[in-house]
Amino acid sequence: MLKRVLSGLIAVFFIVLGLPLNATHIIGGELYYDCLGGNNYLITLKVYRDCLNGQAPFDNPASISVWDAGGNLLQTINLPFPGANNVPFTPNSPCFQAPPNVCVEEAIYTFQTTLPVQTSGITLAYQRCCRNNSIVNLVNPGSTGSTYQTTIPGTNLVTCNSSPRFNNFPPIAVCLGDSLKFDHSATDPDGDSLVYELCSTYHGGSVATPMPIPTSPPPFTPITFSPPFSALYPLASNPPIAIHPSTGFMTAVPNQLGQYVVGMCVREYRNGVLIGVHQRDFQFNVTACLTNTQAGFTFNTNLQVEPDGSYFICGDLLVNFTNNSVNATTFAWDFGVLGTNTDVSSAYQPQFTFPAPGVYQIQLISNPGFFCADTTYQTLTVKAAVLLNSLSLPNQCIGSQNINLTATGTLPSGTQFNWNFGPNANPSTSNQNPTGPINYNQPGQYQIRLLAERMGCKDSLVLPVKISGYAYGIPDGPYAGCEPASFTFNPQIFPENNSLLFSWNLGNGQSSTQPNPTVVYGAGTFQPVLTVISTGACVDTFNLPVVGGVQVYPIPTAVLTANPNEQSIFNPYFIFTNSSTNYSNCMFNAGDGSPWQSCQNNYAYTYDTAGYFDATLVAINQFQCSDTARYRIYVRPEFTYYVPNAFTLNADGMNEGFRGYGIGIAQYDFRIFNRWGQELFSSNDLTESWDGFYESKICPQGVYVYSADIVDALGISHRFRGKVMLIRGSALLSRPSAE
Repeated sequence: MLKRVLSGLIAVFFIVLGLPLNATHIIGGELYYDCLGGNNYLITLKVYRDCLNGQAPFDNPASISVWDAGGNLLQTINLPFPGANNVPFTPNSPCFQAPPNVCVEEAIYTFQTTLPVQTSGITLAYQRCCRNNSIVNLVNPGSTGSTYQTTIPGTNLVTCNSSPRFNNFPPIAVCLGDSLKFDHSATDPDGDSLVYELCSTYHGGSVATPMPIPTSPPPFTPITFSPPFSALYPLASNPPIAIHPSTGFMTAVPNQLGQYVVGMCVREYRNGVLIGVHQRDFQFNVTACLTNTQAGFTFNTNLQVEPDGSYFICGDLLVNFTNNSVNATTFAWDFGVLGTNTDVSSAYQPQFTFPAPGVYQIQLISNPGFFCADTTYQTLTVKAAVLLNSLSLPNQCIGSQNINLTATGTLPSGTQFNWNFGPNANPSTSNQNPTGPINYNQPGQYQIRLLAERMGCKDSLVLPVKISGYAYGIPDGPYAGCEPASFTFNPQIFPENNSLLFSWNLGNGQSSTQPNPTVVYGAGTFQPVLTVISTGACVDTFNLPVVGGVQVYPIPTAVLTANPNEQSIFNPYFIFTNSSTNYSNCMFNAGDGSPWQSCQNNYAYTYDTAGYFDATLVAINQFQCSDTARYRIYVRPEFTYYVPNAFTLNADGMNEGFRGYGIGIAQYDFRIFNRWGQELFSSNDLTESWDGFYESKICPQGVYVYSADIVDALGISHRFRGKVMLIRGSALLSRPSAE
């Protein structure tokens, strides 16, 4: 057991060491500022990264370089990491599903500082490498970084200016072949005039230096587009991607899958003078959208089917519809009423009241107005209803049945009728109002059935009629069971009124005057007999024996003992003895979840766990009658605990961790201290080992103190204190980095 635990821990340790680390990929961002008065500014940096293809964190801090117009570094600003949020995927089309390979996180850095604004202006820049290698419109995109920069105009143009900033983040993914319509407008806190255009973005950083400090000085190097793409044609689209210069409204129809870098600039004018250009780049993910929309619906009403497969309903002008469309969120219904345009609905599952019986062609369009729209039609015929009123008939005695029947209700002209009087009566008839005697030759409870039908619309009635006269009988036996056996006798007797007298001879020396007595029999053979006397309108006397009688079989006697009835978990061995009598077969179960087994006279069993167990023996005789015996035994839990005195750290895969080992442990508190009493490790998990490190550094070779406070399975506390020798090798000097 100890060898299996150590092998499992070593395997897990090397799996953790072998996890690959992926680089984080920048997919967009922007840098802007707010003037707070004087030379005080609030700097905001928004950075977006692909969180699917990398786990490296955002920069903490993010370094902003401040350059003058001559390319001289004025200062470096460190923006602390504020934390990141996942950007939710919001589809802009019902034809779109969230792609499985797109994940975006956003970090918004802010920092308030004083800047050395100059007459000729200053430039703020942040550079970060790298982008996704799968981008299709750049040359060597995996080694291409990003530069997010903004220029504060010189005091010769304006004083205390705030730059524009974009209002909305572009969609994370867009549909191949669908129209992209996106509001890419910006807001300027000063109310300056804004003009929008597609533009080139800048490269920055490298694989070797992902975030250069300081950044390269302006002017910055534009990214290199892979032909036929360019800053003005960054996305495979027909017609080409375009943006309205005044509103910032962007349109495109992507016609090629892939990832594309798109740059956007907004020019800031005050009193007709250009005072700044704000820039943002972002990564478009063009993915395949749903094109398998399927429109479908059914009628949630009393629907019937014509021989040609078309549907019709009878009488219900109000019809409910069940929408069975697939991959659709919007709907357009037309219910086929000619001469009107008000028979429409956009509800998911509408209801509609048709004006009159007739034939209607119903249309459903799923996702109307989108490229994945689908249309389906169904024809529905609304017919006049056929409805029967209920009827009731008086009870009858044999020989005096003279029943007049009349069919009434909502019965349109042409309705056909069919009366069926059931077995033991005169034949059926198609008359609407049959008269005369209906002769049943036996007493009993009967049903007269009426069916009315017109053009597939139908209604039916079931009329109960009781024919009384004499006792009908008792269900045949034999009644058989194991002792003690309980039986209830239920004679079928007519008429069912209070003018009947009952006398039971139950065959076992007992009697009863109840019509349905319940009797408990011991072992043996019995013949019950019922005498019924009718004193009402239909007078008669009958003796009714229970055909087949009653047969009750004896049961065996199950006896089970165990020796001993209590053992330690170190020797959980018991001998069970079967002393049952009058049985032909028996089954044994140890009560610990193990399968049932055929038992023996003496049965040995070893338990795997501690606790109380109810062993069970079922004895069965040749009549399949059974008896059950149980015997409770107890397996006492025990406690052991062992701690090694040394372990090595040399990366040879053997004895690499230190912990204690034991059984019967309910609570566990394990701690490691150095010789100055400083706690280096603690755990409440018996299987967790100390790896010889503290705060990511390997501890010196030497002697360390451990303590273990334990509560065993019986609730008894134990305290262990001791020393362990840590032996260091040269192969492992530091814990591997998590990045």
